[in-house]
Amino acid sequence: MRYKNWYVIQTKPKQEEKVIFYLAQKGIRTYFPKIKMCIYKGLKKYERIKGLFPGYIFAQCEKKEVYYICWTRGVKKVLWENTHPQPISSELIESIKSLASKNGLIRPHKFKKKELVRIKSGPFKDILAIFDHWVSDKERVCLLLNLINAQIRVIVPTSLVERVWATKPVSTVVGP
Repeated sequence: MRYKNWYVIQTKPKQEEKVIFYLAQKGIRTYFPKIKMCIYKGLKKYERIKGLFPGYIFAQCEKKEVYYICWTRGVKKVLWENTHPQPISSELIESIKSLASKNGLIRPHKFKKKELVRIKSGPFKDILAIFDHWVSDKERVCLLLNLINAQIRVIVPTSLVERVWATKPVSTVVGP
């Protein structure tokens, strides 16, 4: 049996599932990591499952099969280096898979106390805060904000918070 590498396949918009279907018919193994997102419209919460890397899937195949993938319906391109398809390490795929829970979805970030975070949207958009603790349902977090010379606690959905890569924990943060 020949050794099969993983390759990154860019799909046309919202065509990931179709490409996976067509590649499965050709006997090519694929991986499409997904994450559950909570979207808030007004006061309503909607859960959506989206691709971790929208528009991209991973395919494991022999090098000669990559050329067939290029002509698969829904495929935009395969990532290349110079004139050859660029394989990626299986360790990278395994590390992404290790982030998945039992249902196959990638788990949200695990923030640590006093970690610097940024609010991605809403009335506090782009304000830096300090992670304080998880709220009991694990879909919301309590943050500490420094606003108007006072430190206040706010509770926001986890999906609205992203990690800011700081080298050490911080004790106070001022907005942008």
